Amino acid sequence: MSTAPEKGAAEPGEHGPLFWVFLLVGWAVIIFAIHGMVADRANPPGVWKLLVGLNIVNDALVAPVLVVVAVLVRRLVPGWLVAPLDVGLIASAVVTLYAYPLVGSWGKSAAAGYSRLPFDYAHSLLMVLGAIWFACALLALWSWSRKRPRPA
Repeated sequence: MSTAPEKGAAEPGEHGPLFWVFLLVGWAVIIFAIHGMVADRANPPGVWKLLVGLNIVNDALVAPVLVVVAVLVRRLVPGWLVAPLDVGLIASAVVTLYAYPLVGSWGKSAAAGYSRLPFDYAHSLLMVLGAIWFACALLALWSWSRKRPRPA
């Protein structure tokens, strides 16, 4: 067994050029966000409290729930159904999270007028979720048909 590092692997304590590029891009995004927050007079303490609160909610509630759901799916669902179910759950979560402010009508106000959020977003969300699960059902049917033994 060889202890030599794989070709292209960084030595311990060293980082490749891609690491530094992404580090610079990340810091540029952070600096841009801080500049935007200060330039727009956005109440930095309030934004900080919101970010810390959302991080706590994510670490204390969202992440453990996702781990439990993933373990349950892996243990309770047949192998051919795991991938379609994972795709459906992940896509549904992303779409629902994105649509949540629209469904809650957070942008509507008397000052904004009627043109702000003019559609029935709850109905649209249900249609998109239906399409996602229909596609996942087709994927599950295809996966099941590949798993089944063929008649001789």
